[in-house]
Amino acid sequence: MALELIVNILLLIFSVFCFWQVGATMPKSADNELGAEQWPQALLFLLIIAIGWNLVTYFRKHKKEEIARAFADFLPGLVRFVRSKLFFGMILLVVMAFLYEPLGFLVTCLLFLGGYGFLLGERRPVRMFLTSALITMLLYIGFSVFLGIMLPRGYVPFLRNAALALESLFQIFK
Repeated sequence: MALELIVNILLLIFSVFCFWQVGATMPKSADNELGAEQWPQALLFLLIIAIGWNLVTYFRKHKKEEIARAFADFLPGLVRFVRSKLFFGMILLVVMAFLYEPLGFLVTCLLFLGGYGFLLGERRPVRMFLTSALITMLLYIGFSVFLGIMLPRGYVPFLRNAALALESLFQIFK
């Protein structure tokens, strides 16, 4: 509960800073058109309103005593959060983001889905690999073939060659 309040306040401060930064650094557009600086500012304005509403709702829902107890339990709660599956899932997602370009979509997605399956409790490696491979292929076909989105193939030569070989198999869908 205390973490929710802290994150909302930090998001509000960061959103206000971004709103100001966009207005201060982007060139001004003509008065009769929506320019490059006004679209991000409009979205940030809506985000600021939503965060403000969330803060008002938070203080309406919780009494001062509950908030004080939540802050007293903040550090133990933070330790519990760091030990949770949710935190490890977030770390896994960050690792995937860093490996996405160098290893390519196919390998990264396969590793991510396998790791997340393991995190969620799947302990049968064959089933986990087959499920991860099937989902990876469906995602690849959906994005690359049907939507025409170019997915990264990776920088590692043998992984790139494997991705190109798999892509040649899916040419029948195009």
